[in-house]
Parts: sequence; C-alpha cells; structure tokens
Amino acid sequence: MTVVVDANILIAFGLAEEPLHVQANQVLFAWQTAGERLTAPRLFRSEITAVVRKVVYQGRMTPEQGRTMLAQLLIYPVEFHEDDALLKEAYELAVRFNRPRAYDSQYMALADRLQCDFWTADERLVNSVQSQFSRIRWLGHWNDAD
Repeated sequence: MTVVVDANILIAFGLAEEPLHVQANQVLFAWQTAGERLTAPRLFRSEITAVVRKVVYQGRMTPEQGRTMLAQLLIYPVEFHEDDALLKEAYELAVRFNRPRAYDSQYMALADRLQCDFWTADERLVNSVQSQFSRIRWLGHWNDAD
C-alpha cells in the first residue's frame, strides 16, 4: 500500500520538542513494519532542508546537529514525484480550496493520483479541506486510525 507523507511528519519525527513527535515516531514505525510505500512530491526535500535550517537559525540546534539531522531525513525511504500534470493539478486544488500557495496541494494532488491517503501534521490544513478532500489525515489522529 502507498501513503503520501508530508515533510512535517519527518520533521516531527526528527525533533523531540515537536508537539506530534510521539505520533510521528509511531506512524513511521507502523508504516515501516507494514511495508507501506511512502511517497511525496519532490518539494518534500526542499521543505525538510528549509525547516532544518530554520531550527538551526532559531538556535534550537547547532549547525552540526542540523547537518546530521538533514542527512538522516534526506535518506529516509520516500519515493518522489514531480511532473507538469501534478503541478497543474496542485494549482487547481489550490484554487478550489482557496489556498494562497500550491505547496500543500501538491501532496493532495499526488494522493488523488495514487488513490491513497495523505498524512500531515498540519491540523489547520486538515480542518480547512477535509470536508471536501477525504484523503487527508491528521497525524494527531494517528491513534484513532489504528
């Protein structure tokens, strides 16, 4: 089975002080154990890089700790997708849901394409689209999904 995974789940996994750290560890372990195929749009890698840099900039970890964390997250087994059709569908979803940017909608477009769930740690995103996009799942409800 396939799951579209948001970069914020791997960030929560890597940072113990993140509110959903425990759930991120649980869900990633469960997916690994079940042999789930994790997938994401290619921007996932850029998002992880940006967030790790932000954490270092904020003084929450040293530059060396940031390098180590980034290296670990970039080798996590996730399959990446990007093509013009996916980007166009992401744009249309951003229009449909009145989103200011099309980053999150790339994940939603990929979930639509692969006919699978999209898991995210972004509760506001889930709350804003869930009534019209049933494939989205919030990490905070991981224990509810067991």
